[in-house]
Parts: sequence; C-alpha cells; structure tokens
Amino acid sequence: MPELPEVETVRRQLAGSLLAKRFAEVDQAEPAMLLDCAAEDVRAVLPGREIGSVGRLGKFLIVRLDGQAFLTLHLGMTGGLLVDPKDGPGPHTRFLFRLEDGRGRTTTLEFRDTRKFGRLHLTTGRPAPRLLALGPDAWQGSWDADYLEGRLRGRKIALKAFLLDQRHVSGIGNIYADEILWWAGLSPLRPSGSLSTEEVAALTEEIRRRLGEGVRLLGCTLQDFVDTAGEPGEFQDWLQAYGRQGQACARCGGTLVRVVIGGRGTAYCPGCQR
Repeated sequence: MPELPEVETVRRQLAGSLLAKRFAEVDQAEPAMLLDCAAEDVRAVLPGREIGSVGRLGKFLIVRLDGQAFLTLHLGMTGGLLVDPKDGPGPHTRFLFRLEDGRGRTTTLEFRDTRKFGRLHLTTGRPAPRLLALGPDAWQGSWDADYLEGRLRGRKIALKAFLLDQRHVSGIGNIYADEILWWAGLSPLRPSGSLSTEEVAALTEEIRRRLGEGVRLLGCTLQDFVDTAGEPGEFQDWLQAYGRQGQACARCGGTLVRVVIGGRGTAYCPGCQR
C-alpha cells in the first residue's frame, strides 16, 4: 500500500503538472471505487472545474477545485495516478480524466488500480468527512513528543499496532513502521505505554526522519508503486528491517526475525530492538 512518502511524491508531481488546469471530460469512472457519490455526479460536477491546490493528509490526497468542490483520493493497496501515460488506458484504468490549460493543450490523468481498493470521494464545502477521524499528519503535522507520549500513555497495544492506527498520527503503514522502529531501537512488540520519555523522543525523531527520507527518495517500490510518470522510487534500496527477516542486522549483527502483529507481517531484530 502506498504510504505517506509515496502519496507525498504523487502530490508534489500532481501540483507541478495540474495546478490551474480545468477538467474537460470524465471519460471513465469506476462506480465501485466511489464513496458517497455516483459516477453520474463525477461526470456532471467536474467538467469546467479548475484545480486550485493539491494537498495531503496522511495517505489521502485532497484536490481543491473552484466552486468549493473537493476530490479526496486514497490509492488503496495497488492504486496509482499517472499523468499522460505513454501506454494509454489499460485494463486496470478505473478513472480517466482529461484536463485543459486554457491554451488548447490537453493533459490526461489516469487512476489505475489492479485490485480496485482505491477510493475517490467528491464533496462540496469541505473534503471527505472521513478525514476528521485521522490524527495529525505524521510528517508535517503540528504534533510533538509530548503529544505522542500522551497518546501512548496507559496503552497495552503493541507499539507497531499503535503506529498503524491512523487516529494517532496519520500516514504510517507497514513498511515505514518497521523502519521507524528499527532506527529507534524499539521492539514492535513493546506495550505502547511502556516507553520512557527518552524513548518517546527517539520515536518522534525517527518518525519524522524516516518519512522525510522516504519522501527524499521518491517513495518505496517493492511491487506496484510508481510515480505519476511511471517511475519507481528508491527507498527500497535502503531498507534496514522491512522484508529482511533471516538476514543480519546492520546494527548488531543479529538475525532479524518475522512476527505477526495485528495481522501484519513485521521484521525486527530481537538483539537490539528492546
């Protein structure tokens, strides 16, 4: 699943290529991927609307249009947004939009998704209500170690599961959770409320740092993720924990192991993650 750095990569590229362009046509809209709106609504509302900004909260993209309309998108497990793809629409193209820049030049935007777990929500007045349930953005949100310590206090849930709960801070998924915990030297099995103030500070720092590094490296491509030009990210070349079970730990030389936490495969080093 695309996590915060992958979605931020896409956001930056969309902002660079689509700002101030207007929707001209909606050639394709997958009803099964729409939330609280119908394909007819999308086809009726979008044409003529200008893109004013492309924002993000956690793993959600928020496209603000004129007339107080908003498109809120989630890429799901295998979704991706492509701008002017060279191979054209394919069997996994679920949404197909055509935009114009006012000078007669057309841009094509495709939402492709193999498994159709991605979602698109068209609203007026404000972005999708489901965003209200999310915690602050894990990378750019206005939260700090004191906030995190307050959220952790008294909780018995495993630390990895805490990080994956988008109500605390939003945007961390399975890959980055493993990496954050490895760099912070914390076991994913630790009860969340057992962290000391110093450990919470270290966790806070690594959340910001690892997500920022993922953004710098244009995301992580292990299977499906590509940017809007169809190019893979590079963060996968620098993984220290995720998917490395059975291999030597780069810090202590011990062997990384795999456990399942909250139904999610998790790799960590029992030797140096305490």
